[in-house]
Amino acid sequence: MGEEADKALIMIAGCYHTSFLWCISMVKMIVGLGNPGSKYQQTKHNVGFMAVDRLVKDLDISFTEDKAFKALVGSAFINQEKVYFVKPTTFMNNSGLAVRALLTYYNISTKDLMVIYDDLDMAVGKIRLRQKGSAGGHNGIKSIIAHIGTQEFDRVKIGIGRPSHGMSVINHVLGKFDTDDMITINVALDKVDKAINYYLQEKSIEKTMQQFNG
Repeated sequence: MGEEADKALIMIAGCYHTSFLWCISMVKMIVGLGNPGSKYQQTKHNVGFMAVDRLVKDLDISFTEDKAFKALVGSAFINQEKVYFVKPTTFMNNSGLAVRALLTYYNISTKDLMVIYDDLDMAVGKIRLRQKGSAGGHNGIKSIIAHIGTQEFDRVKIGIGRPSHGMSVINHVLGKFDTDDMITINVALDKVDKAINYYLQEKSIEKTMQQFNG
Protein backbone atom coordinates (compact mmCIF):
# COMPACT_ATOMS: atom_id res chain seq x y z
CA MET A 1 0.00 0.00 0.00
CA GLY A 2 1.37 3.43 -0.96
CA GLU A 3 1.99 6.38 1.31
CA GLU A 4 -0.99 8.36 0.00
CA ALA A 5 -3.33 5.42 0.57
CA ASP A 6 -1.96 5.04 4.10
CA LYS A 7 -2.65 8.71 4.79
CA ALA A 8 -6.17 8.37 3.42
CA LEU A 9 -6.88 5.46 5.74
CA ILE A 10 -5.47 7.41 8.66
CA MET A 11 -7.76 10.34 7.86
CA ILE A 12 -10.77 8.04 7.59
CA ALA A 13 -9.90 6.56 10.97
CA GLY A 14 -9.82 10.04 12.42
CA CYS A 15 -6.17 9.77 13.38
CA TYR A 16 -3.68 12.25 11.97
CA HIS A 17 -0.38 10.57 12.79
CA THR A 18 2.04 9.86 9.97
CA SER A 19 2.35 6.19 10.88
CA PHE A 20 -0.63 4.06 9.91
CA LEU A 21 0.47 1.25 12.25
CA TRP A 22 0.61 3.69 15.16
CA CYS A 23 -2.84 4.95 14.26
CA ILE A 24 -4.63 1.64 14.14
CA SER A 25 -3.14 0.63 17.50
CA MET A 26 -4.87 3.58 19.18
CA VAL A 27 -8.20 1.84 19.58
CA LYS A 28 -9.94 0.67 22.74
CA MET A 29 -13.15 -1.21 23.48
CA ILE A 30 -15.21 -0.72 26.64
CA VAL A 31 -17.75 -3.51 27.19
CA GLY A 32 -20.56 -3.50 29.73
CA LEU A 33 -22.10 -6.88 30.52
CA GLY A 34 -25.79 -7.56 31.01
CA ASN A 35 -28.89 -9.11 29.51
CA PRO A 36 -30.88 -7.42 26.72
CA GLY A 37 -34.54 -6.47 26.93
CA SER A 38 -36.78 -4.39 29.18
CA LYS A 39 -37.31 -7.35 31.51
CA TYR A 40 -33.73 -7.05 32.73
CA GLN A 41 -33.35 -3.27 32.90
CA GLN A 42 -32.05 -2.03 36.26
CA THR A 43 -31.38 -5.56 37.52
CA LYS A 44 -28.22 -6.25 39.49
CA HIS A 45 -26.74 -8.42 36.73
CA ASN A 46 -27.10 -5.47 34.33
CA VAL A 47 -24.96 -3.01 36.25
CA GLY A 48 -22.32 -3.29 33.49
CA PHE A 49 -24.90 -2.12 30.95
CA MET A 50 -25.86 0.70 33.31
CA ALA A 51 -22.23 1.85 33.55
CA VAL A 52 -21.75 1.94 29.78
CA ASP A 53 -25.10 3.71 29.35
CA ARG A 54 -23.85 6.41 31.74
CA LEU A 55 -20.59 6.79 29.80
CA VAL A 56 -22.35 7.03 26.44
CA LYS A 57 -24.88 9.56 27.74
CA ASP A 58 -22.14 11.78 29.17
CA LEU A 59 -20.27 11.66 25.85
CA ASP A 60 -23.48 12.47 23.93
CA ILE A 61 -23.16 9.49 21.61
CA SER A 62 -25.71 6.80 20.84
CA PHE A 63 -25.78 3.06 20.34
CA THR A 64 -26.50 1.36 17.03
CA GLU A 65 -27.65 -2.24 17.00
CA ASP A 66 -25.24 -4.39 15.01
CA LYS A 67 -27.00 -7.71 14.47
CA ALA A 68 -23.98 -9.23 12.74
CA PHE A 69 -21.94 -8.80 15.92
CA LYS A 70 -24.89 -9.36 18.28
CA ALA A 71 -24.22 -6.11 20.10
CA LEU A 72 -25.18 -2.49 20.59
CA VAL A 73 -22.18 -0.39 19.61
CA GLY A 74 -21.35 3.30 19.98
CA SER A 75 -18.04 5.03 19.32
CA ALA A 76 -16.20 8.27 19.89
CA PHE A 77 -12.73 9.77 19.52
CA ILE A 78 -11.30 10.46 22.96
CA ASN A 79 -7.80 11.81 23.49
CA GLN A 80 -6.75 10.76 19.96
CA GLU A 81 -8.10 7.24 20.39
CA LYS A 82 -11.08 5.57 18.76
CA VAL A 83 -13.12 4.07 21.59
CA TYR A 84 -15.92 1.57 21.03
CA PHE A 85 -18.61 1.22 23.70
CA VAL A 86 -20.34 -2.16 23.57
CA LYS A 87 -23.34 -3.90 25.11
CA PRO A 88 -23.58 -7.52 23.89
CA THR A 89 -27.10 -8.66 23.03
CA THR A 90 -26.19 -12.34 23.29
CA PHE A 91 -27.44 -12.65 26.87
CA MET A 92 -24.86 -12.79 29.62
CA ASN A 93 -23.65 -16.36 29.27
CA ASN A 94 -22.66 -15.88 25.62
CA SER A 95 -21.07 -12.43 25.91
CA GLY A 96 -17.78 -13.74 24.54
CA LEU A 97 -19.31 -14.31 21.10
CA ALA A 98 -19.87 -10.58 20.59
CA VAL A 99 -16.61 -9.53 22.24
CA ARG A 100 -14.47 -11.84 20.12
CA ALA A 101 -16.24 -10.87 16.89
CA LEU A 102 -15.76 -7.14 17.53
CA LEU A 103 -12.13 -7.48 18.62
CA THR A 104 -11.39 -9.44 15.46
CA TYR A 105 -13.28 -7.15 13.08
CA TYR A 106 -11.75 -3.93 14.42
CA ASN A 107 -8.32 -5.50 14.98
CA ILE A 108 -8.33 -4.54 18.67
CA SER A 109 -5.81 -6.18 20.98
CA THR A 110 -7.07 -7.82 24.16
CA LYS A 111 -4.77 -5.44 26.05
CA ASP A 112 -7.07 -2.63 24.84
CA LEU A 113 -10.23 -4.33 26.12
CA MET A 114 -11.98 -3.15 29.29
CA VAL A 115 -14.99 -5.08 30.65
CA ILE A 116 -17.40 -3.72 33.29
CA TYR A 117 -19.54 -6.19 35.23
CA ASP A 118 -21.23 -7.07 38.52
CA ASP A 119 -19.54 -8.86 41.41
CA LEU A 120 -21.37 -10.87 44.08
CA ASP A 121 -18.44 -10.95 46.47
CA MET A 122 -18.12 -7.18 46.83
CA ALA A 123 -20.36 -4.93 48.89
CA VAL A 124 -23.04 -3.02 47.01
CA GLY A 125 -21.51 -0.03 45.26
CA LYS A 126 -17.87 -0.91 45.83
CA ILE A 127 -15.77 -0.79 42.65
CA ARG A 128 -12.45 -2.41 41.85
CA LEU A 129 -10.28 -2.32 38.74
CA ARG A 130 -8.16 -5.33 37.77
CA GLN A 131 -5.70 -6.06 34.99
CA LYS A 132 -6.35 -9.77 34.72
CA GLY A 133 -7.71 -12.74 36.62
CA SER A 134 -10.09 -15.66 36.58
CA ALA A 135 -13.82 -15.39 35.97
CA GLY A 136 -14.55 -15.72 39.69
CA GLY A 137 -17.74 -17.62 38.88
CA HIS A 138 -19.13 -14.89 36.59
CA ASN A 139 -20.60 -16.55 33.50
CA GLY A 140 -20.18 -13.51 31.26
CA ILE A 141 -16.48 -13.32 32.06
CA LYS A 142 -16.17 -17.10 31.65
CA SER A 143 -17.59 -16.73 28.15
CA ILE A 144 -15.21 -13.91 27.24
CA ILE A 145 -12.16 -15.81 28.49
CA ALA A 146 -13.25 -18.93 26.59
CA HIS A 147 -13.75 -17.04 23.32
CA ILE A 148 -10.72 -14.73 23.33
CA GLY A 149 -8.37 -17.28 24.86
CA THR A 150 -6.88 -15.18 27.64
CA GLN A 151 -7.61 -13.87 31.13
CA GLU A 152 -5.36 -10.88 30.55
CA PHE A 153 -7.74 -8.01 29.90
CA ASP A 154 -8.67 -5.00 32.01
CA ARG A 155 -11.88 -4.96 33.97
CA VAL A 156 -14.00 -2.96 36.38
CA LYS A 157 -16.04 -4.87 38.95
CA ILE A 158 -19.07 -3.28 40.63
CA GLY A 159 -20.29 -4.85 43.84
CA ILE A 160 -23.88 -6.05 44.08
CA GLY A 161 -23.54 -7.95 47.38
CA ARG A 162 -24.49 -11.50 48.28
CA PRO A 163 -28.10 -12.75 48.25
CA SER A 164 -30.01 -12.51 51.50
CA HIS A 165 -30.59 -15.70 53.50
CA GLY A 166 -32.76 -18.16 51.60
CA MET A 167 -32.55 -16.35 48.25
CA SER A 168 -30.92 -18.11 45.30
CA VAL A 169 -28.05 -16.48 43.43
CA ILE A 170 -30.13 -16.42 40.23
CA ASN A 171 -33.02 -14.60 41.88
CA HIS A 172 -30.57 -12.18 43.49
CA VAL A 173 -28.69 -11.19 40.33
CA LEU A 174 -31.88 -10.97 38.27
CA GLY A 175 -33.61 -8.90 40.94
CA LYS A 176 -33.70 -5.11 40.97
CA PHE A 177 -31.93 -2.87 43.43
CA ASP A 178 -34.02 -1.54 46.28
CA THR A 179 -34.27 2.22 46.75
CA ASP A 180 -31.33 2.55 49.15
CA ASP A 181 -29.05 0.30 47.11
CA MET A 182 -29.95 2.19 43.94
CA ILE A 183 -28.70 5.40 45.54
CA THR A 184 -25.44 3.62 46.38
CA ILE A 185 -25.16 2.18 42.87
CA ASN A 186 -25.66 5.60 41.28
CA VAL A 187 -22.72 6.90 43.31
CA ALA A 188 -20.69 3.89 42.14
CA LEU A 189 -21.64 4.52 38.50
CA ASP A 190 -20.42 8.10 38.82
CA LYS A 191 -17.12 6.76 40.15
CA VAL A 192 -16.86 4.25 37.30
CA ASP A 193 -17.54 7.06 34.81
CA LYS A 194 -14.67 9.07 36.30
CA ALA A 195 -12.40 6.01 36.39
CA ILE A 196 -12.98 5.14 32.74
CA ASN A 197 -12.44 8.72 31.62
CA TYR A 198 -9.25 8.87 33.68
CA TYR A 199 -8.13 5.57 32.12
CA LEU A 200 -8.74 6.90 28.61
CA GLN A 201 -6.87 10.13 29.35
CA GLU A 202 -3.90 8.57 31.14
CA LYS A 203 -3.75 5.45 28.92
CA SER A 204 -2.68 3.46 31.97
CA ILE A 205 -4.61 0.84 33.92
CA GLU A 206 -1.93 0.94 36.64
CA LYS A 207 -2.42 4.67 37.28
CA THR A 208 -6.19 4.23 37.20
CA MET A 209 -6.04 1.41 39.74
CA GLN A 210 -3.88 3.53 42.05
CA GLN A 211 -6.33 6.42 41.76
CA PHE A 212 -9.63 4.56 42.13
CA ASN A 213 -9.03 1.29 44.00
CA GLY A 214 -9.48 2.00 47.66
